[in-house]
Amino acid sequence: MTRNKWYIKLALSVLTGLILSLAWYVHGAALLIMLAFVPLFWLSDISLQEGKRNAFGRGIVLFYPAFFVFNLITTYWIAYCTLPGAAAAVIANALLQTLTFSAWHACRKQVENRFLQLLLLISFWISFEYLHLNWDLTWPWLNLGNVFASTPWLVQWYCITGALGGTAWILIVNFLIYQELVFRKEKKDRPKKVIIGIFAASFILPLLASLFFYWDGELKMTTKPRPIEAVIVQQNTDPWEEEYSLTNKQEIQRVLDVAKPYLNEKTNLVITPESAIAHTIDMEALRSHTFMEGDSRFEGFSLFDSVTTIYPNVNFVLGLSTVGIFDHKASPVAQECSPGRFMEFYNTAGFYNKNGLVSHYHKSRLVPGVEKMPFPKIFGFLEKAIIELGGSNSSLGNDTEQRTFAFEVDGKPLRIGAAICYESVYGELVGNFVKNGADVLCVITNDSWWDDSPGHRQHFEMSRLRAVETRRYVLRAANGGFSGVIDPLGRVLEKTNYNECTAIKTTVYAKSGETFYVKHGDYIARICIFTSLAGLLFVCILTIVRKKKKQ
Repeated sequence: MTRNKWYIKLALSVLTGLILSLAWYVHGAALLIMLAFVPLFWLSDISLQEGKRNAFGRGIVLFYPAFFVFNLITTYWIAYCTLPGAAAAVIANALLQTLTFSAWHACRKQVENRFLQLLLLISFWISFEYLHLNWDLTWPWLNLGNVFASTPWLVQWYCITGALGGTAWILIVNFLIYQELVFRKEKKDRPKKVIIGIFAASFILPLLASLFFYWDGELKMTTKPRPIEAVIVQQNTDPWEEEYSLTNKQEIQRVLDVAKPYLNEKTNLVITPESAIAHTIDMEALRSHTFMEGDSRFEGFSLFDSVTTIYPNVNFVLGLSTVGIFDHKASPVAQECSPGRFMEFYNTAGFYNKNGLVSHYHKSRLVPGVEKMPFPKIFGFLEKAIIELGGSNSSLGNDTEQRTFAFEVDGKPLRIGAAICYESVYGELVGNFVKNGADVLCVITNDSWWDDSPGHRQHFEMSRLRAVETRRYVLRAANGGFSGVIDPLGRVLEKTNYNECTAIKTTVYAKSGETFYVKHGDYIARICIFTSLAGLLFVCILTIVRKKKKQ
């Protein structure tokens, strides 16, 4: 291909971005993603055949349009909340994906064996996705395995591999399809049995395995011990106009007005959305009831007390904004409020019942630029630029483990794990709630910042993958929707409408045991990091040896 045909290269790159976007949920056809990388592989071949130097740098130019289009179409809705944040997410995430693919493209120049090329591709890409799950600029929203969130029946084996297994599946099928096209173009004769065998192993077998896990899961769900009666509240408070203009007492009254018609003596849990009680509360004062009478931040809790007097079995999972007061700098994000006094803010799930606030969990995976300044040693001077979406315009504190809340049903102890908002994107993190004893899971979130856009729809669907990975019921409470109930197979049993003030009364069932994925977490990524490093070392040695031979 000559230089003046740059537009064909651009078209191939953009085509990958469009196919990725068309595959993406909630309105996409997920299996289209099995073809999405084929144009990019073709573009990689074209570039390598041109024989020019600096394959990595050229790859960045060639592949960036693909990932920019993908990010723009699927996550433009971030602009509903923050335009600078949307621009940063789209531009930076596309660049990171491009760097990953370009690194593989450059290594591919040195490695002719197709199996090793595929191994390097899987290892590099999954290592990148694992980085995105764990570093300060974490943004795993577009990790490839998430594409099946709306079709969890296709990937019931996520209970073994987690969503990273889906990423590997996608890359394998794409690569094999492209290689088959190359063989056909070059008219290389191969036995049909080989073609059928490869296709079956890479595509059909995972589908059959998923159907088996689905069938097996249905059989196990025919016995339903330990029923849990729950009410999910969706009070639909406008986060822009109402959330911080109402007092905590008014917000609590709104929550209870929605919940009360559904309560009875058998109700075990009432789940409220993230930041349902928005004004910052001193955790120690709430726990010990040492707050001043008439303090508007606390007085509404007497309304909860009146409910637990009537219904003593009720336990509330509350979305709170909280602060801890210390006589020392408890963490790097603690702020000095007076000489010798420091405070640290949190996004909190509180567990409240007839005994008051008995337990809490501070959100541990914080949103970059909204709840946390990434790399504070470098960007600490920008701390005040934190976007104020949670009652504080500074980095929040966090928990280092996923604490669960203990309650009783018919005298038997049970536990619930409460993932807060963005945390529902993290499979290993949600699995840690189960490791810490959670028999049922909930997700509390406030997706109304994004208005009625694909954002809250995509976020809802991700909870379906967490249900499959952990084999737990998931109760999802969203301020303005969607709220819902998801079973351990990822099926949506009940779901609210968006922008609706309502509640769901439901019965779910406690599940015990740990899936292979819960036990071992993102083990696939850890293997891929090792193979990536080994692969890079191999490529470096190969490059050095070839240069010496040319001398």
